[in-house]
Amino acid sequence: MRRIRVAHVITRMCKGGAQENTFHTVRLANRERFEVDLISGYTAPGEPSMEDAVRAAGIEIVRVASLVRNPSPLRDLRAYGELTRIFAQRKYDIVHTHTSKAGYLGRIAAAKARVPIIVHTPHGHVFFGYFNAALTALYTMLERNVARKSDRLIELTRRGVEQHLAEGVGTAEQWTSIFSGIDLAPFTAAIEHRDATRTKLGIGRDDFVVGGVGRLEPVKGFSYFVQAAHIVAESLPNARFVLAGDGAERKSLESEAKSLGLRIQFLGIRDDVSELMAAMDVCVVPSLNEGMGRVILEAGAAGTPVVATNVGGIPEVLIETKTGLLVRPRDETGIASAVLSLAADPAQRERLGGAAREHAQQFSIARMVEQIESLYETLIREKRLDA
Repeated sequence: MRRIRVAHVITRMCKGGAQENTFHTVRLANRERFEVDLISGYTAPGEPSMEDAVRAAGIEIVRVASLVRNPSPLRDLRAYGELTRIFAQRKYDIVHTHTSKAGYLGRIAAAKARVPIIVHTPHGHVFFGYFNAALTALYTMLERNVARKSDRLIELTRRGVEQHLAEGVGTAEQWTSIFSGIDLAPFTAAIEHRDATRTKLGIGRDDFVVGGVGRLEPVKGFSYFVQAAHIVAESLPNARFVLAGDGAERKSLESEAKSLGLRIQFLGIRDDVSELMAAMDVCVVPSLNEGMGRVILEAGAAGTPVVATNVGGIPEVLIETKTGLLVRPRDETGIASAVLSLAADPAQRERLGGAAREHAQQFSIARMVEQIESLYETLIREKRLDA
């Protein structure tokens, strides 16, 4: 049985769920069986990056400088050519692409280079919440076409698979679902530091902390978090709010939250997300579109109940009334009502938090990597690469 050469391709290694998923899949690969490379473009200046963590893990990034997130015909053509050359020279057995841009260019390059096995994980979809109708239609058409070059397509949840099939992307035989795993250890450890973290944030023992973590972009719905915060603040004098993350909407959100004064903190990009999660009484995930919602599992691993919107794959990782509460998207009143119900019922918060912590254990990164490599082995047998 020979070692199988695998390339993981992603546009950039900024901080995000898709990037963490890809990083851990490379980091925890079975090196006796797989020889794994990580291929990526550069993280944009000022963008929070995972590249230090990648280097610290001893992983070298194979650079494709022209691989960028935004559409750029000249750069995209160069990236296609560069990827094709790399795939052919390094003679990969498997090319596994991640996210839309790297997924499109990487798959057509892998097909051109005659890579035996092509796998793609979109990490969600762009069917709504990202672009206008014309661009969405164009990207959907491209996804339909390039799906034909894929041996397998991996979504994070069954609901994600159904949404792709409803848009005509791939066939049922091509699709499978493998969750995006999380590193449970730091969130479990953070529980012990809860009081110290709250003190550092200037939050009192009796304050009720409502938090959110994520990119401050329209699709993440944090405007509804801020609107809900105003409602909660009126009814709950000891309510405090924290938002960790950065993005295009930060300034507008800060302006919208101005009347809350010191009761809300915009923390920016943080390296202590696990501690922040444990310091919260409730974590709010107000997304308009979400592939899975890793932040829900991270909050759960820290024992923090979640209020989240019923979109995308979220209902598959949040068990309604058992590990958290679901609300409609774009509904600040619904968010506020759910938060206030938890504030009024400490026993329910404790019950939900305990169940969420137990539920999160089945979403470990080790289990995720096992499932991905099991899929590889199935494809290796189908293609008779060990013959």
